Amino acid sequence: MTGRAWPFLIARGRRRGYSALLVPGFLREHGFLEATATPLDEVPSRAAATPHGVLVWAEHAVTTAEAGGEPRDEYGRPLVLLHGFLCPEGDPVAAPAALTRTSALALSVYQRFLADEEGFRAERSEPFAIEVAEVARPRFPSRVSPPAEPARPDRGLVWAGAGVLAAVGVVIAVVGFASAGSDEVPPPPRCTRDVVALTTTPTTGAATCVRDGTTVRYSLPPSDR
Repeated sequence: MTGRAWPFLIARGRRRGYSALLVPGFLREHGFLEATATPLDEVPSRAAATPHGVLVWAEHAVTTAEAGGEPRDEYGRPLVLLHGFLCPEGDPVAAPAALTRTSALALSVYQRFLADEEGFRAERSEPFAIEVAEVARPRFPSRVSPPAEPARPDRGLVWAGAGVLAAVGVVIAVVGFASAGSDEVPPPPRCTRDVVALTTTPTTGAATCVRDGTTVRYSLPPSDR
């Protein structure tokens, strides 16, 4: 896919220290450029991810012809350009070719800077097209249909079943009451006048009857035993 490369330049002059001399035109602040694009240690170029995209840069040692004089600062240090581009769309495919292009642009900006270091203000760059590696997008599973709702039973059948259960319950209750009633023992008869209550409970031959609401025990005559 095609992306955009925004050139930038960081360099120092003969009297002025390192600062951003060319910044991508879409940025509102560029402090991260100076913090990220640092001098390289025997590496032709470097790339780093930033909040604004991938930053790619290289070094270029300024020659005497390019500097229009001694290519050193007031302390004798060589003048070096840190130039490159910022790619918001992702990783650039042809970074070396793009760095060749930014090197020529950076040199022209730097020469304007050397002509008036104190009055120079950072310039804003315009992008150029660059091939960018496509980022693989995560694949999400296809939408799964929710399971079908189970069939609801017919209300008529539900009420009919409830009626059957209620009828069965009534039958069971009636049978229970009937069974309970059949086990009841009939009350003893009323005592006659000749019945004399026992003062002690005999072991055998005793009967019961009711006198004045009280159940008493008495001995049966020998003929009734």
